[in-house]
Amino acid sequence: MDNENATKRLSARGTFFLHLAVGVVIGIGGVLPGVSGGVMAVSLGLYRPMIDAIAGFFKAPKKNFLFLLPVALGAGLGFLLGAVVLSRLMKRWYVEVMWLFLGLVAGGIPSFLHEANERGFKRRYLIATVLGAALASLLLFFRQEGTALPDVERLTPLMAVLAGAIVAVGTVIPGISTAFILMFMGWYRPMMDAFASFDVVTVLFLGIGAAGCFVGTVKAARWLFDRFHGWAYYAVLGFLIVSAALILPEVTLTWGMAVNLLLAAAGFAGAFMLGKIHA
Repeated sequence: MDNENATKRLSARGTFFLHLAVGVVIGIGGVLPGVSGGVMAVSLGLYRPMIDAIAGFFKAPKKNFLFLLPVALGAGLGFLLGAVVLSRLMKRWYVEVMWLFLGLVAGGIPSFLHEANERGFKRRYLIATVLGAALASLLLFFRQEGTALPDVERLTPLMAVLAGAIVAVGTVIPGISTAFILMFMGWYRPMMDAFASFDVVTVLFLGIGAAGCFVGTVKAARWLFDRFHGWAYYAVLGFLIVSAALILPEVTLTWGMAVNLLLAAAGFAGAFMLGKIHA
């Protein structure tokens, strides 16, 4: 009996740290340009369990709390790392970081497709993929010189609340890169600076906006993916493919490119293995 209890404790501890690690990746994905926290959650096999636990929290509060706690802690840590550490790394090694995360996204696609085809595959779902790709292609318009708004010096409380709400939507809805949206609005850099400088007031308003929008978005996403399961997932797939293509760094025949491909391969392997664990 003691051995059985010890085994259960070790298993629970392993699950806790695994979910913590997945939460970190989701949090970083929430602030990295071109990457979606929601897609990382789907890719790593935690998206559907997460929205079910949040939307139905009070049906089994203890169980859902214990499931969500490590993911939430990891996501908060990942978001903070993304804002403080990753933003500094990107100033020096932007291309390398982007290749690593492109690998993470690509490595999660098999898990994504497994979840998308849970209720069977229909060829007409590819129409949704084309529509999702077309929607993501609109980002090309915003990437033209002069279309993005200039960066504001600092987020006002109202801006911070709205920015937090945008981050929440991108975390819940797979395929939406909140970093791209905030960049177009001129709010991304000041938001990252607020975390890097530990601007408590701005971070507080960001949290208020995220919390206020999060639960409603979760319920809407749960309804959408329940009611239009295949259509929704394949639309996200199209959005994801084009979004990844938009941030693909230039390919060159250099030793540096070999390092970039190794980083992408490492990201792919990591996401693929995590997806297998949760499959």
